[in-house]
Amino acid sequence: MDTPREEQINDPKMPLLEHLTEFRRRILFTLVALGLMFTAAYAFHEEIMTAVQYPLLRLNIKAQYDTLTAPFMTHLKTAFYVSLFVTFPYALSQLWLFVRPALYKRERSLVWPFLVFSYPLFVGGGCFFYFVVFPVAVEFFVTFDPLLVPSLRIDDFTSFAITMLFIFGLVFELPLVALLLTRMGLLTPQFMARNRGYALIVIAIVSAILTPTPDIINMLLMMGPLVVLYEISIVICRFVRAKKKEPAV
Repeated sequence: MDTPREEQINDPKMPLLEHLTEFRRRILFTLVALGLMFTAAYAFHEEIMTAVQYPLLRLNIKAQYDTLTAPFMTHLKTAFYVSLFVTFPYALSQLWLFVRPALYKRERSLVWPFLVFSYPLFVGGGCFFYFVVFPVAVEFFVTFDPLLVPSLRIDDFTSFAITMLFIFGLVFELPLVALLLTRMGLLTPQFMARNRGYALIVIAIVSAILTPTPDIINMLLMMGPLVVLYEISIVICRFVRAKKKEPAV
């Protein structure tokens, strides 16, 4: 006999004040972890900035600044983003511990794949940008007109790098989005396979928009992983659909 829907919730029906107290406790844990990680990251701020400027340094170009506080604020901001990036899985775990008791069994089954796979996929997208796309993009822009001498502001360059890293990280979440839509019954592998041609057109347009340079090489560098992720998404959808059709024991 199926378990009644009401019995699938682990929430002990805490009063509102206790919920708010628990929520504040989870936020406090996250902020403490973020503060500790920021302190550790700032201890290595010079090494972090060297890593950010690597595509420029390999071309023997030094970034510049035009305000007195720009170097300090850029180092501070970069260390904060690194600490935020490293602390993110812990923050997700604290959020999960807070909301998990109030979720039904089916809702928990929809959430846990995001907690497990979202961060590795995001890191994969960021690494792909940093090691593959970023050097090519910087070299393209810097050498586009050899008669011009680059005068790059360090704060603008850092903001560009961080923004593109986050964009690539989010794009690599495509398989998880497909998984969620499939579990919700809004997407099928047959639909994705049947519309593969349209998907390639959309991927080409998205790649042209997101890549930092207008040349075909960078566009293909973006398209390649997206096509692979799309095919992986189809496989995931088929697996999830097959599991849903298995007879209950």
